[in-house]
Amino acid sequence: MTDSASQAFFVATNGNDSWSGRLAAPNAEGTDGPFATLDRAQSAMRATGVRDTYVRGGTYTLDRTVTLTGADNGVRIMAYPGETPVLSGGQRVTGFTDLGGGLYAAPVASATGLDLSIGGVRQKVAQSGDWNAGDAKSGWSFLEAAATGASKTSLRYTAGDASVPASVQAGTVIQTFDTEHLADNIVGVAGIDTASRTISFTQGVQYALRTGGTFRLLNDDAFLRDAGEFAWRAEDGRLVVKPQDAATLLSQGAVVSRLGTLVALNGASGVTLQGLTFSDTVYDGSALTLTNAADNSVAGNRFVNVGTAMTLTGSPRNTIEANRLEHLGASGIKVGYGSNANLISGNSISDIGEVLKGVAGVSVYGSNDTRITGNDIRNSPRYGVSLKNWDSATVNTGTVVEYNRIWNTMLETADGGAIEMLGRSNVDTRTVIQGNDIRNVGGLASNASGWLERYKSFGVYLDDMANGVTVKDNFIQNTGWASVFVHGGDSNRVTNNVAVLSNPRERFIRLEWSPNAGTIGLLADNSVTGNVIASSTGVDYWEFWTPGSYSVTGNLVQGTRVFNSGDAVGSGLFVNAAAGDYRLSSSAAASLGIHDLDWARIGTAAATVPGIPAPSIVASGGTGGVAGGSATPTAAASVAAAAVFVPLAYIASYTDLSAAFGANAAAGLAHYIANGQAEGRTVTFNPLAYTASYLDLSSAFGTDPASAAAHYITSGRAEGRTVTFDPLAYAASYADLGAAFGTDQTSAAAHYIASGRAEGRKVTFDPLAYVAANPDLAAAFGTNRTAAETHYLTNGRAENRSTVFNATAYLAANPDVAAATGGDLGAAMRHYALMGRLEGRALSVPVASSKSADVLASAGLLAAASGGM
Repeated sequence: MTDSASQAFFVATNGNDSWSGRLAAPNAEGTDGPFATLDRAQSAMRATGVRDTYVRGGTYTLDRTVTLTGADNGVRIMAYPGETPVLSGGQRVTGFTDLGGGLYAAPVASATGLDLSIGGVRQKVAQSGDWNAGDAKSGWSFLEAAATGASKTSLRYTAGDASVPASVQAGTVIQTFDTEHLADNIVGVAGIDTASRTISFTQGVQYALRTGGTFRLLNDDAFLRDAGEFAWRAEDGRLVVKPQDAATLLSQGAVVSRLGTLVALNGASGVTLQGLTFSDTVYDGSALTLTNAADNSVAGNRFVNVGTAMTLTGSPRNTIEANRLEHLGASGIKVGYGSNANLISGNSISDIGEVLKGVAGVSVYGSNDTRITGNDIRNSPRYGVSLKNWDSATVNTGTVVEYNRIWNTMLETADGGAIEMLGRSNVDTRTVIQGNDIRNVGGLASNASGWLERYKSFGVYLDDMANGVTVKDNFIQNTGWASVFVHGGDSNRVTNNVAVLSNPRERFIRLEWSPNAGTIGLLADNSVTGNVIASSTGVDYWEFWTPGSYSVTGNLVQGTRVFNSGDAVGSGLFVNAAAGDYRLSSSAAASLGIHDLDWARIGTAAATVPGIPAPSIVASGGTGGVAGGSATPTAAASVAAAAVFVPLAYIASYTDLSAAFGANAAAGLAHYIANGQAEGRTVTFNPLAYTASYLDLSSAFGTDPASAAAHYITSGRAEGRTVTFDPLAYAASYADLGAAFGTDQTSAAAHYIASGRAEGRKVTFDPLAYVAANPDLAAAFGTNRTAAETHYLTNGRAENRSTVFNATAYLAANPDVAAATGGDLGAAMRHYALMGRLEGRALSVPVASSKSADVLASAGLLAAASGGM
C-alpha cells in the first residue's frame, strides 16, 4: 500500500490495533479492518504522514488522556459521517443488587466522586439537606461562624440541624458559600464535633465563612432520598443508587466519571477535532485542554456530563465553533493567560455548574482580542460570559462579546451578571459588548436573617474600574438590580440598548464609586445615551452613588420619568411586547437616532470550519484503502446508510409515536418490531434532510441522524420546523453528485451538511419544471416530485432531457391560469403537467400578439411571475 496525504485511518469499536486501520469496517475474512484505539491511530498517523482519522460510532472508554503534540500538527480526528463516537472517561459499574426501597448497590474498587450517569443522564449526588429540582435554595443549611470568628477551615452548624450526621464517613465532602455567594468551594471533611457543632475541613476555602452563609454535605449513602440520587458507601465499598429507571440501571449499569481530561493538545497546531462526543469526566477536570496550542479547530462536537468542557492556556488563534456543551459539572469554555485572538462562535452552552457553582459559560482572563459571538448560553448558576482583569498579569483587551443569547444566569449566586467584566487592572480595555439578548438574571445570597433573592445581579456588570467598554445594541430584560452597572470605571459608552424593567428594585443604569479602590475607583466620563427603556414599575431608571462625571441624555422611556429634558417619553414602543416581540415600532426612537436591534443575528453565527468530508474508496494495492475529500462515498457506507433503521426517525415520522415514546429509541424499535411492520408503518422522516434544512442544526448535529430526529421529536415539531431540503433535487442539481449518490437520499443530504453548503452548492433542479418540459413524464408522473427526481437521476440526465419549463411564458399565454394561480410559478407548472398539456394550452404568447401579456400586466400578474424566475 502506498500512503498519501489524502488517505485516512479508521477507528471502530470492533477494530483491532494489529490491523492496518485503512478499512472502515472489518473485511469478510476478519484479517484486516479499522484500529480499535485513538492511540494506535495517532501512532500510525505519525509514522505515515496520513493526517486524517475517522472514528466510527460507539463508546471508547479511555483510561488515560490522549495527548497531541507538535508531532501531530495538522491531523484531523473526525466522526465517521452519520455516526456518533463517544470518548468516555468513565468506569462502567454493573452487578447491582436490589437493597429494597428503590435502592441498588454494586461493589466498586475505589471511592466514587460527585459525577455519575445512568443511560447518559447525569445523576445527583446525595446531600445532607432535602433538595428539590428547580428550587436553588433547597437542600442548603445555614451556618454560624466558627467559635473564633469567620473561618476558612471550619464552620458551625445551627442547633437543631438534623441533616448533619454525628460522624463523617470516608469520601464525604462539604460544599460552602459565604453570605455573598460569590463562589462556592468543595473540600473534604476532616471531622464533625457534635459538642461544639463544628465541622472542620481538610483544606481552606476561598472566602471566610460568616454567620448566614450556607453549606451542604455530599456523598454519604445515609443522605439518599429521591430517585436520581447516588452516593458512596465507605463501610463496604459499594456504590448505592436510587435510579429513576431501575431497568436502565440493571441493563446498562452506571458510569462513574474517573478521568479529568480526555484529549489534550500540548503544543499542537492545525489540529481539527470534529463531530466527537466527550463525556464522563470529573467536575473539577477539563474534558479538552489546549496548552501552547495554536490555530486549531474544535467544531461540531458535543460535551456532556463532563466537568469543564474546554480550557485554553497560552493558546492563540483557535476556532471553537458550533459545539454543544450541556449538563456540565463546572464551566463551559475557559480562555486564559496568553490565549489571544481566539474565536468562540455559534456554540450552544446549557445547564452548566451542576456540581460547582462559581462558573461561566465562557470565561476569559489574561487574553486579548477574543471574539465571543453568536453563542446560545442558558441556565448558569453564575455568569454567562465573564471577563476577568484581576491585576496587571490578567489584562484582557480588545474583547468582543456580540450577538449571544444569554438567558437564565445568576441562578444560585450573587454580585455578578449575565455578562460581567472585572477591571482591576485599570486600563483602557477597548471592549465591545453588542447585540446580545440578555434575559432573566437572578441573584441569590444569604445572611443571618435568611435568603436574599434578586440580589446584586445585573445584565451587563462593569465591575471595579472596567474602563473603555462600549455597551450597545443589547436587549436586557428582568435583572435583579440593573440592566447595566458601571462600578468605578471610566470612559464607558452605553448606547442604543433596549431594556424592559419589571421589578421595583431594578434600574436601567447604575453608576457607583468603588470605594475599596480609593480615588482610582471614582468614575469619570461615562455616557448613557440613546437607549430605549420600558418600565412597568414607574421607578426611576437610574441609580447613582457618587457617580463622578457623566452624560445621560437622549433616552426614550415608557412607564417612568425622564432624567432630563434631553430624554423623551414614548408609548407603544414595541411591535407586540405582550407576545414577546420587542422590535421597535415607535417613530420616536428614530427621531432620537435610535435604531432597532439586529434580532436575526442573535444566537447564530456563520460557520467557518468546513464540514466533515466523506471518506471514499481509493485504489491502494487491492486492500481497499480509504481517502477523504471527494463527493464519492464508500460503497459500503452508502449501502449501510440506506439500510440502517433509525428508531428515532421512525418515531419522528408519526405524531402518535412521538407523543407516546418521545426520544426513547428502544421503545420505538420495539414498537416497530411488535406492531409497526404489521400496521404498514414506514420511516418517512429523513433526519439528515431535516438537519440540512437548518444551518444551526447542521452545526449542532452534523451527520448524526439520531440526534437530528431526537431534536425534531423534542423541539423541532413544536417550533414549527419542517423538512425543506430535498436531497434528490440536490443530487440532481450536480452531475458529480448524481454520479456519486444516485438516488441515495441519505448520502446526498450528508454531503450537503458536510461539504456542499460550505462549497456554496444550492438546489437548482426543479422536478416540476422537469416533468412539465417532458410531456411523457408529465403523463407518467403527474406532479410526483420524487418520481420525477428519481427518473432524472437514473435516466433523464443520460438521455439529455430538458429540465427547463418557462412558467412565466405559460402564464402570459394563459391569463385565466395566471388569474387562478395568482402568478405562482410552481402552480403554473403543476397546472400544465396535470391539465394544460391535455387541454392543448399554448406555452408562450405568439410574437405577433401582445394582448395576453397586456392583460397580465394590467392585472399585475406578469411582474409577479417574472419576478419569481
